[in-house]
Amino acid sequence: MQKTRGLTYLFIAHDLSMIKHISDRVGVMYLGSLVEFATSGSLYKNPLHPYTQALLSAIPIPDPNEEKEKKRIPIDGEIPSPINPLPGCRFASRCKYAMEICNKEMPSLVEVYNQHFVACHMVKKS
Repeated sequence: MQKTRGLTYLFIAHDLSMIKHISDRVGVMYLGSLVEFATSGSLYKNPLHPYTQALLSAIPIPDPNEEKEKKRIPIDGEIPSPINPLPGCRFASRCKYAMEICNKEMPSLVEVYNQHFVACHMVKKS
């Protein structure tokens, strides 16, 4: 229907294992802010934002042997208030890579490479 009728769908979900198969482009949000936006293939092959990396590491693998060996990236800390967010990056209080600037300045969503955008002070444009 998308091609024949020229439709665009916005599909909101928390199941990233499914999103990979039905979406051309994926946006990852944390506390209401877009932290990464890319084509599905690019996002799943090379997640750039630490939150995206942690989310993708939590997708179960159907093979029990592979699942047992998989390295999961934990997200520590308390979720900040979505009603009264702290200044800076909303993920900074839970990010193991957070720098001083992360607590002061909200990162802009920048294109790191072809159609792959990320909002993170740690990631540099190539």
